[in-house]
Amino acid sequence: MVKAGFLNAPSHASKDKSWRSLWLSSGALSLALLGDALIYIVLPVNAEAFGVGLAWVGILLAANRIVRTFSYGMIAVLGERIGIRNLCILATVTAIVSTAMYGLVAGWAALLVARILWGLSYGALLLAALGYAASDRARTGSRVGVSRAIEQVGPLLALTVGAWLAGIVGPQEVFLYLALVSCIGALFALKLPRRIDKPPTPRADLPSALPKPDRLDILIFWMGFSIDGVFTMTVTIMLAEHIVLEMAMLLGGLFFAGRRVIEMVAAPLSGYIADRFGVRTPLTATSFLLVIGLGLVGLGWLYTGALAIVLARGALGTLIPAAVALFAPDAVLQSLARNQTWRDIGAAMGPLTTGFVLGSTTPENLHRVLAMIVLASLLWLLAWPTWRSR
Repeated sequence: MVKAGFLNAPSHASKDKSWRSLWLSSGALSLALLGDALIYIVLPVNAEAFGVGLAWVGILLAANRIVRTFSYGMIAVLGERIGIRNLCILATVTAIVSTAMYGLVAGWAALLVARILWGLSYGALLLAALGYAASDRARTGSRVGVSRAIEQVGPLLALTVGAWLAGIVGPQEVFLYLALVSCIGALFALKLPRRIDKPPTPRADLPSALPKPDRLDILIFWMGFSIDGVFTMTVTIMLAEHIVLEMAMLLGGLFFAGRRVIEMVAAPLSGYIADRFGVRTPLTATSFLLVIGLGLVGLGWLYTGALAIVLARGALGTLIPAAVALFAPDAVLQSLARNQTWRDIGAAMGPLTTGFVLGSTTPENLHRVLAMIVLASLLWLLAWPTWRSR
């Protein structure tokens, strides 16, 4: 999926400039995420305002991940041909267009175009940020952690200020304001260095578009399905059953803002935790925490369960990649790419499935079922000989 040569590009200048490039590319990605972060909160409870039904809500929220999952290789080829800087500039512009479309168009067809455009934009921006993060090979871990922390700032603002603003200006109009703010990301991209000092290393062959998953991949698939898919789509709906719609959007935004804050802290520390204490114990504990959170939401303890889910999501987002790297020392990049592929597939199938089954069941029932599935996946992982041998 992800080309090794693209991510193993050399430093673009001095180390200071390399860190500057990291901040700029990560900042561009962070600001581009404004519209995508808010659409998950606004669209499920304002489907009529956007001219779509609930089933289409699930499809629209899943579309960008589906596109992204199978387009990383193509995006990497484009990046090698036009350069990381130009790829970042192009992606920030298309991200602005997709965010503006949320506020300007209605109906499933136009919104589907916007979501597909965003999926391609995010894939390009993510690869660009990783490319700059990997330019200093001696500090790749800390640089990726810093990049992920910066990435959370934009969504954090969207989920707090954006959710509040949506209740004032309207569920569609708010995206025009976010598109305007996202233009700053294009300025960041324009400040990136124009060329690299040395040609990139030869790229590796692309792995399969749908690689065979191992047991860690299965666990992260269900993590993506349950948290990034079902929980993300239904939390605002469950809140709206008890409080007014505007407050439900705001509180739903605060839930996800809390997740972003946790990830901002957890990402830079993830390498230290894995190296200092080992990855098995914290990964197992946080996976059990996810099971408990899903079960509590299923039993009607929404606030307590949501807190547990948010805490687990922040930790697992860093611990699972650390575990993947531990169990695949000879092909780390391809293993991480495979793991991310299955996470995205799960996160895409989650809202897609939810949109179709909510007519015949409740969000609480879905969370109870998912608690049992995630628990089974975790126990299957713990029984894996490879897990016990390293």
